[in-house]
Amino acid sequence: MGLRLSELTGLKRQDVMVDTGVHVRCTGKGRKERCTPLTKQTRAILKNWLNEPQKAHTEMLFPNARGGRLSGDGVRYILAKHIVTAAAECAAQTRK
Repeated sequence: MGLRLSELTGLKRQDVMVDTGVHVRCTGKGRKERCTPLTKQTRAILKNWLNEPQKAHTEMLFPNARGGRLSGDGVRYILAKHIVTAAAECAAQTRK
């Protein structure tokens, strides 16, 4: 089970539990509170993310440039940017 985009962008830093019982807690569709377990790999990545210095004083886990909630368009922009980079990397690896 995973998170909806709106649930992911609404996560706050305190919603992530990376020590024991690794999970994220969110309020989902119908205002139901859910706990979503995390894989070991996701835990490691989020633990490193939480240790990074915050660029803006915000409680959002994935803030936008101004420290607010990341929008769906913001997620699409970031994803598109990384798809281009990944496609170029994969093409370079295929040529070798």
